[in-house]
Amino acid sequence: MDISSTTSATSAQNPLISKGRHTPDFSQIFALTQDDHQILSMRGLNADAQDAVGAVYAEGRSAVQTGRAKDFLSGLDTQSLSLLQEAASLAEPVDVASLSEEGAENLLLAPTEAVDLNGDGMIQTGASLGFQFPPVNASPELRAAWEKTTAGMSEGDAATLALMIGGPSVAVDGSDMRMTDFSGNFNWNAYMKQMISANEAAAPYNTAQQTQKINDQLQDFWSALKDQGVA
Repeated sequence: MDISSTTSATSAQNPLISKGRHTPDFSQIFALTQDDHQILSMRGLNADAQDAVGAVYAEGRSAVQTGRAKDFLSGLDTQSLSLLQEAASLAEPVDVASLSEEGAENLLLAPTEAVDLNGDGMIQTGASLGFQFPPVNASPELRAAWEKTTAGMSEGDAATLALMIGGPSVAVDGSDMRMTDFSGNFNWNAYMKQMISANEAAAPYNTAQQTQKINDQLQDFWSALKDQGVA
């Protein structure tokens, strides 16, 4: 499986960086948002293809809601599966039999939506496994703080900051990757202090300009968290 940040294929103005994916709202009639159209366009889908994949999303909505996404995908033809592959920006064709339910559901959700069924902080879409920050279940306040911080950032800077703050970590003993759980009463003040201290500790391995740049970004995010009442 690929391990990749969902922010890595987007630009500074792409909503996938500034807003991230969110849990689907099944109480509303489905329609692709402007952000969805923008992301699909960046992935090479023209207007007709976007309408076609939007129809597949809409048709599969109830299957996702009831945990039957794999069953729904198994009934699709090759053309529809190829369309979902392109819409999700996947390198390999969709092999329905090998998918987890989470991987299947995320194939059938719009680009701005995602589910994390097992709560591990990772997002499986098809056979691709990645992370995103903010998490899909992030509070509106956390999302607002992130949007404010990343406004105007380059693609690389925003992706690097997302990886630094919310990326997976691997234990020294080589065990499985772990994600930080930002839910509940997460102590953002302690966490940001830790992030800033880690940047200072890494100063000998970076240029002074890079160390200062990262420090400023972390301080900006911490300040935005405080403005939103999260820290």
